Amino acid sequence: MAREKIRGWVCDRCAQLVGTLPVIAFFIALFWIVHLGFGEQYLLAVSPFTTLFETRLEKYNPPTQYARFFLVSAFALLGARLAVTNVALCVAVNLAMPFALVFMRSSQLNPRRYFPYTMLFAFLQMRPANLVSDFWTQAAVLAACCVTLTAALMLAGAAGSRAREARARLHSCVRRLADDLARMAASGIDDELRAELLALRREFAALAYSAREDSTAPPRTVNLLDMLATLAQRTAYLTGNFDWSDRHRAEHAALLAQLAQLTRELDAAIDATADPTRRAALADRARALLDALDVDEPRFRIFCRGYLNLLVLILRTAADPHQRVWHMSAGSAVRTALFRKRLTLDSFETRFSVRCGIVLAVSCSVNLLLPVDHLYWYVLHAYLLLQPFPDESSHRMRTRMVGTALGCVFVHLLALLNLGWAGIMVVGMLLVAPLYAATPGTVTSAFFATAYAVTMASASIDDGYATTMRLVSLALAVVTVALVNRLVLPMSDRRLFAADVRQMFPMVASSWDLVRTTLDERVDTVVSSERLLHFQMIHTQANALLDSISADGERNAEIAEVARYRDAADRMLFCLWEIMCELEQLELLVRLGSVREEERPTFEKIVRLARGNCDPERFGTGVDAAEGLVMGLADPDLRYVLQQYVDRAGELRLAVDDARGALVRRPSYLSEVRR
Repeated sequence: MAREKIRGWVCDRCAQLVGTLPVIAFFIALFWIVHLGFGEQYLLAVSPFTTLFETRLEKYNPPTQYARFFLVSAFALLGARLAVTNVALCVAVNLAMPFALVFMRSSQLNPRRYFPYTMLFAFLQMRPANLVSDFWTQAAVLAACCVTLTAALMLAGAAGSRAREARARLHSCVRRLADDLARMAASGIDDELRAELLALRREFAALAYSAREDSTAPPRTVNLLDMLATLAQRTAYLTGNFDWSDRHRAEHAALLAQLAQLTRELDAAIDATADPTRRAALADRARALLDALDVDEPRFRIFCRGYLNLLVLILRTAADPHQRVWHMSAGSAVRTALFRKRLTLDSFETRFSVRCGIVLAVSCSVNLLLPVDHLYWYVLHAYLLLQPFPDESSHRMRTRMVGTALGCVFVHLLALLNLGWAGIMVVGMLLVAPLYAATPGTVTSAFFATAYAVTMASASIDDGYATTMRLVSLALAVVTVALVNRLVLPMSDRRLFAADVRQMFPMVASSWDLVRTTLDERVDTVVSSERLLHFQMIHTQANALLDSISADGERNAEIAEVARYRDAADRMLFCLWEIMCELEQLELLVRLGSVREEERPTFEKIVRLARGNCDPERFGTGVDAAEGLVMGLADPDLRYVLQQYVDRAGELRLAVDDARGALVRRPSYLSEVRR
């Protein structure tokens, strides 16, 4: 048994090493390009660009991505040059830059997106002399790195066909959706199918969100993913509160079977090589089914209308050979950006940007003030130890201390061999492979990072001094990051959960604003799709945090208050999801013209009433007054969706009240520090 485990472990490590061979080859190639072309003092730029290569290797890279390498690298270079002018500017620039490199790029759902460019900004400051006396040489180094990175990614993209990988996942999800609709038609909804539909909704949402956030797919595929994620969401919403009695199952089975067949044919129709005539015929069948739609049950009727309308839009989009990316007006783009990013102390982006800025300001200022050889390792350690979530930082402190100590012992033993410059270079290149094959944040990773860095440093300085500076720099970094994590805008699962919840309430209010805008303007489907997608990802994370809090509630008094109200929290999150789905359907109905001209004053009064009560402390209060107004609307589907909103708002108010505010109240600063 032990032998099998060892063999399995060795196989896993070998597979991991083979998988990282492109990254290892890129690092070594870029190392020698910089070393031979510019000198060893510029080698600090190699690691950030290798990280960029590693993060973009498995993704689709459009031409704009290559342009971004040059532009953002130039921005980081200018920021770093300004920062090394004097201590005052060092503090100011290092506090400000994270808001451009962290706040704008990262999110609570994609927290590490900031890492490569912020790493470049920090590493450029490690050797101030390069920026002060040899600025244009440093600029040439970055240009060479960008050219090498672009060429390597273009070569890897041509070999790996990244664009087709996203398409393959898209088709797989479409086929699953068609199969689920067919199962629904055959036997109705049971717990297993409901769970499958919810899982498919999450998978579609994650795939679409990732494709848009990280350019992991071509624009045409991104558009289709957005629309298909909305299809999956509408199907999952149908199952949330629907009477699947035998009567309804028999009544709607035939229509569900038709939707399943249309979706199955859609899988082939959205392919770029599909026959245009078959695609047009499929669109005609979907329109005919929409025109002939005759369903009594309002929830199912709204679902079918929304599903078929979006199906037609998908087919029309896929049929256009000159299709452009879904376009948002400047106003819609601003509104969507504000929907997703909020400069408040509740937001993850703000809190992490502040912590990152303080850590960089302290470490880079010390490095600038004290002309100590290799003190720049303090900046390196501090940056790598600071993680988006404090628990990750604490874990890295432990693993990095152990790995660094072991690495220093290794270098000390290696020094006994009295290797020359050539021997040190050979050993350094050999250490690169296990360094990039190791999982980041582990003892193994820290060991090889230290072994590589100190071995290479020993080519120019005494190995004893190098190991001492490595350990002293690490100790300074650990103290700095630990104090900042504990004292400056601390984050815990409790705070993140409260921040997620408090984020969702303004999203509801913003969706009411979109409904109001749709009354007067043409709003592209992409706007509501983007908002719903972001809301779903925040909602999914809140559910995961709630599970974590509940598991730790008995051991951690700081979060026990939330754990005690688990039932109320579950009800609250369910109601928030249902409310957002209803608002998406309401916006669609308004877009389809369900509000008559003479009904506008009544509808606008309903919008104002609901919009004015979206604060978590008073959500749902006063919404009952809207019920009388709702009955004055002629369209039955409009009345149904609004009544569902009123009912859910009342349930949400009860859930928040049952928890006595514990679910939406911000934790106090003292409780966060003492946790």
